Amino acid sequence: GTVLVVQWDKVYLQGKEDLGSFTFQAALHSTGRITFGYKEIPVPVLQISATQHPVKAGLSDAFMVLNPSPDVPESRRRTIYEYHRVELDTSRISNRTAVEFTPLPTCLQHQSCEACVASELTFNCSWCHVLQR
Repeated sequence: GTVLVVQWDKVYLQGKEDLGSFTFQAALHSTGRITFGYKEIPVPVLQISATQHPVKAGLSDAFMVLNPSPDVPESRRRTIYEYHRVELDTSRISNRTAVEFTPLPTCLQHQSCEACVASELTFNCSWCHVLQR
């Protein structure tokens, strides 16, 4: 009820099965924390060829647009627009390591005008008496 954990178990790089398998997980906590755990990383991530196996490590914000495909009348082409990314230093990913992302405070967490005005947020935030936020 407080965390969702997804684990990838014994994942092999296509055509490079002899290198060994990867086991890693992502944990999404109800508090907003996100943890990536790396159990088995058989080769340094920097040595994985991005041509055959694109490696992305971190978080990103994106949205997807479905466009009709001109070649196939009843199909749609997905286009993903990424607009913000926090990348991990892949040289630090190895066996039995973990990375934790902690959410920054937001306006929506304040329950009163006093708490909102007294907060030390790094963006322009103000209390709305109509919405009580």
